[in-house]
Amino acid sequence: MTLNDLLPLFGYSELNADLDQLLSSAGTSVRSLSAKTLRAEGSDAIELKPLGLELAFWEREGYERKVATPKDTGNAIFVAAFAYGPGSKSFKPYVGPVPFSKGPIATREDALREFGAPTLTEEEDDVVEWDQWLKEGLQVRATYQDDGALWNLSFSVPFK
Repeated sequence: MTLNDLLPLFGYSELNADLDQLLSSAGTSVRSLSAKTLRAEGSDAIELKPLGLELAFWEREGYERKVATPKDTGNAIFVAAFAYGPGSKSFKPYVGPVPFSKGPIATREDALREFGAPTLTEEEDDVVEWDQWLKEGLQVRATYQDDGALWNLSFSVPFK
């Protein structure tokens, strides 16, 4: 399972056969999400720590309000994928292809080289916390550790 497999599935739910098959190949399912957590908090996630991936799902009503109409009639809508770098203590580093990039991204320098100038940057005390880009209709964000090493990359549908 790679980011390239996942990104086309944004906006789909537990009813999508391709999403279900892809998650099955990693030993999980959208049905493993907590319906209670989805209702109470509006979101839940599937952690695929050995793959360096985390998949975020929103409950349908929140997705409709903040994003758009989902692509099917299910309740748990796939909204974002996080790929972890070597800085994560609980996830193995993601080693698959990185969309919109010709190679791996391990630092802020790599992200700027591969994605170009960011549309947004968040800094605190002269330390860049994250950069964000809009690429082919997707929001891409790189979050860094204090030394500029990549903590994670997130790919998501843009919010309203």
